[in-house]
Amino acid sequence: MVAINGSLTQIVALLTDRGISLQLAVSALSAAGLALIVGRILSGWCLDRYWGPYVAVVFYLIPMVGIALLASGVNGVVPLVGAVLCGLGIGADVDLMAFFVSRYFGMKEYAKLYGVMLSLFTLANGVGPALSGLTFDRYRSYTPIFIVYEVLLVIACSQFLRLPAYPYPAPLRHGRTPETKAVTAEALGSAH
Repeated sequence: MVAINGSLTQIVALLTDRGISLQLAVSALSAAGLALIVGRILSGWCLDRYWGPYVAVVFYLIPMVGIALLASGVNGVVPLVGAVLCGLGIGADVDLMAFFVSRYFGMKEYAKLYGVMLSLFTLANGVGPALSGLTFDRYRSYTPIFIVYEVLLVIACSQFLRLPAYPYPAPLRHGRTPETKAVTAEALGSAH
């Protein structure tokens, strides 16, 4: 969240500093907002079908490409694409957080754990933009902090790939987990 929000909140200033019109810069931010909605829906769809850590890595690689495009200094459609890619990534963050809390910690303490995670998420919402602003004030460029953000996202991806199997798998239809489904199938088989 620090990396993605720290990049997106600076998009209008970054683009206007490069000579892009204010209208186009604001359009890039609007496009990122629309991409956020798509990212939220798409990440949820993927989490229902694929291994969560792989989904997380993909949705962190996407903003890594976006941040790299923003840092590249290239004008034209490139910064717009970068903003959209960051928007896709930020849209997935909340869904990923909720999903991983439920699968790795269960539902017994879900509200408490999710509340702590959401608090940290909210704190990160403020830290990223502050770091970006301070970096620009000191270096007259966002590139140094964008490099830091890329490193943070690589570290996050490496941590996702180390996650074990879910201790709390998703319930199947009618509240049955894969384990209870197997037990039920076994019991039905022995009844015949």
